Amino acid sequence: MPKLKPDSAGPTWTPNQVVAGNLVRLRQRRGLTQGEVARLLSGVAGKDWSEAMVAHAERSVTGNRVREFTADDLVTLARAFDVPVLYFLTPPPSGIFVQVPGSEIDTLSMLEAVLGRLDNLSEWEILLDEWNFAADEELPFPLSQEKREEIRAVAGEVALIRAQHLIRRHFKGDLMTLRETLGSLADLVLEVEQHEALAQLDEEEHIRRIEAMRADVAKGNRIVEAHEQFTKESVAAYEQAQNPAKKKDARP
Repeated sequence: MPKLKPDSAGPTWTPNQVVAGNLVRLRQRRGLTQGEVARLLSGVAGKDWSEAMVAHAERSVTGNRVREFTADDLVTLARAFDVPVLYFLTPPPSGIFVQVPGSEIDTLSMLEAVLGRLDNLSEWEILLDEWNFAADEELPFPLSQEKREEIRAVAGEVALIRAQHLIRRHFKGDLMTLRETLGSLADLVLEVEQHEALAQLDEEEHIRRIEAMRADVAKGNRIVEAHEQFTKESVAAYEQAQNPAKKKDARP
């Protein structure tokens, strides 16, 4: 689970350091040297990458001379390692807190920006639907209606992953238990809605009565407060009249 607050025992990374950290992680997982990565990147980039450039990029995780990765760099890394661009932007799940300097973007909000949400993925779908090719044109990937549905399904799965993270953030327990609890609440709601006496209840009229009662209570409270204030002032005036020598605004 990504950290919600910075931990004094752990470092704080910027998104550029997240990219560098994922570069180190992926290179080590693939068993590659920095020189081999440089040759991979040079093979797909519009410029040559040297071993020193790869070393500089990886040293960004220490916070010294952090490299700012451009969009060109991210696409190059993704094509060279054959992973999605989002891989390099995914913050680490533990041990590191992510913070964009001078902003409110932290680990969880960065993860949300990477994964998207159910309510903002539609813009991505619209963009994908704008891809149209001639029948005889070679496509970089299939864009049939079936394939578009698969892409939408993947986007939906990503959103479900995000939703699972949110559920686990707010519910500390087994998800099956949560499902049973919500199911029980749903049954209770249905039972209430189907109750004969409650079914005849005019909900809007009931709400109006409650609001009227609250208004009466508030009015009564104001009257009581005014009466108490009047009594207090009357007592003070009486005491002042009985003891004229006493200063009205005397303070200790």
